[in-house]
Amino acid sequence: MGTVPTLPDLLARSARWFPDAEAAVDSACRYTYAELQEKAERMAGLYHELGVRRGDRVAFLLFASPDHVVALFGALHLGALPVALHVRESPAVLAASLRRLSPRVLVYDDSLHPVVEALRTEVPGVTGYVRARSEFTGTDANAGSPDPLIPDCLGRYPSGWPRARVQETDAAIIVLSSGTTDLPKGIVHTHRTLMESARGGLYLWGARPSDAIVNTMTTSFIGWYNLCLPFLNVGAKNVFLSRFDPRRFLQTLQAEHATIAFLVPTMWRMLLREELPTYDLSRIRLVGFAGEVMDAKTLLRVKQAFSDNVINIYGTTETGSCSGGTIMFAEDMAREGKLSSVGKPHLNSDVRIITPGGEPDAEVPRGEIGEVIVSGPSVADDVWDDPEAARRIFRERWWYSGDLGRLDGDGYLFLEGRADDMIISGGINVLAVRVENVLLTHEGVSEVAVVGRPDEVYGQRVTAYVVAKGAEVTADALDAHVRASELSDYQRPRAYHFVTALPRTASGKLNRRALRTGAGE
Repeated sequence: MGTVPTLPDLLARSARWFPDAEAAVDSACRYTYAELQEKAERMAGLYHELGVRRGDRVAFLLFASPDHVVALFGALHLGALPVALHVRESPAVLAASLRRLSPRVLVYDDSLHPVVEALRTEVPGVTGYVRARSEFTGTDANAGSPDPLIPDCLGRYPSGWPRARVQETDAAIIVLSSGTTDLPKGIVHTHRTLMESARGGLYLWGARPSDAIVNTMTTSFIGWYNLCLPFLNVGAKNVFLSRFDPRRFLQTLQAEHATIAFLVPTMWRMLLREELPTYDLSRIRLVGFAGEVMDAKTLLRVKQAFSDNVINIYGTTETGSCSGGTIMFAEDMAREGKLSSVGKPHLNSDVRIITPGGEPDAEVPRGEIGEVIVSGPSVADDVWDDPEAARRIFRERWWYSGDLGRLDGDGYLFLEGRADDMIISGGINVLAVRVENVLLTHEGVSEVAVVGRPDEVYGQRVTAYVVAKGAEVTADALDAHVRASELSDYQRPRAYHFVTALPRTASGKLNRRALRTGAGE
């Protein structure tokens, strides 16, 4: 290990000091830290045989599983750059992403064999293919395939494969952002930014070797790293679910003696519909959420059902999230008027509210709404093969979020939606999130999204898309509810559309762009 640890050092250290502790677990297999380190070393040998060298890209089309961790650290061990693709993307987008990334090897879940067969023809530049097992693969799936299958084939390669000499400033991984148009951007994180995130996670989670966390995040999202790396860093147990299912998540929390539960707000709402008293969740010491603002009603129910110790994290693919962004601790949420805040900056991070698109020193006065910019040791500063995008979103040491927000007198950050989600109706700005929060207080509303739709008179018409809890909820009832609130009349929705589900991006975030084009009607 050098003077500044890198990601391969992280795993090697935990394997040295916690060799027999469980590191990576799912329903198909369980690896200790010693086993995980050995398999990663053997995986490096497999990559090398397939022509992978330092700096080459290795693409993953994998579900969350212990063998995904093996594939990841095998690439890092060799000095290659892993990049996980969105498993739910269309074959056309996957092919285009592969052409942009130019990986040497694609590691794919064996259950995705038909998709990969189409990609072989579309992307001939990928010269090596490796299959991997997960909860979705059978014992004899695609037995005739010539592609090596991990972990079965790893015994053919020696353990102790020499580790590449990498520096903290070297590129470590590429993480795809979750856009709604065009191809996802490839955010380049270095060993330093990810190690800072792994360390910063100790501030957020209070992680210790005795902890166990159930990680249901998709492998291509930064959330997967934010949940995994801090716990690998301290020798704790990572339990993976390849797909989120509320009942299975609860069963896994109970069976694996999980101490931490972390989900996006949409998942928490699904969980709260289950029969929670039938599960033993007594070991849960901390719960959290991120990805979008959680309404106060749901937050209070989560606290009542799981734990009073709740955290809210604001961070993104670009910030690395554990040492770049904001954190709201339970004691912050207990302060009057702070429940809807996302907190104050992480350890060694900083946040400013500026004139949208302005220079970093163009700060607006406390209380005024502007664009949120973030700096911190886990914040990236490069976009793969897109220097123009990098110049646009990274300036000096700051990342330009495109989020609207304000700082109150105590320095707490409140998000007010996206800059491009602002509704301008009759020349007046309407913040969608404020209207949504009022509608969510109606007992018949499960989820809601408010967007601006074209209007010949006012430019944009405030429009609400509602997932109702029952058929008895009507537009008239919701309109009366809004009229009785503190919202001004110009903020009141002029149209309501009742839908069975709101459109989501690949990362599960609300896709407002689809609603603005009428896709939800």
